[in-house]
Amino acid sequence: MVITELISRRLTLALLWLTPAVVAVCLFLFEPGRWGFYPVCPFRALTGLTCPGCGSTRALYHLVHGELIPAFELNPLFVVSLPLLLYALIRHTSIVLRGEPVRGNTLHPRYIWAMFGVILFFWVFRNTPLYPFVS
Repeated sequence: MVITELISRRLTLALLWLTPAVVAVCLFLFEPGRWGFYPVCPFRALTGLTCPGCGSTRALYHLVHGELIPAFELNPLFVVSLPLLLYALIRHTSIVLRGEPVRGNTLHPRYIWAMFGVILFFWVFRNTPLYPFVS
């Protein structure tokens, strides 16, 4: 492997880990409801409905403060998927550090369709007047 490619891959990896660390520090210091620099959901702004990601910023705020239940109440799908995202990040890190080639998508299409179905179901369900998503 060429040395510049190795440096580039490791620099990308460092930025990949630095980004969530900076976000976590910002969320630890600045509550989303009190500070205006956090992004607004464009889907909610246009329709008044919540998207699958709505509540993720506030959920992360509660998670970095060790409050699992309030985070889960804000966006349960996001909280449940975080361990999977962390696993994917750790696996990618391991592959890069060992110098192995980084492959593209290795998931079978049925899993991708299943994830799409879960997200779509969650999107519809959280916009119904059923508990726990009562607005």
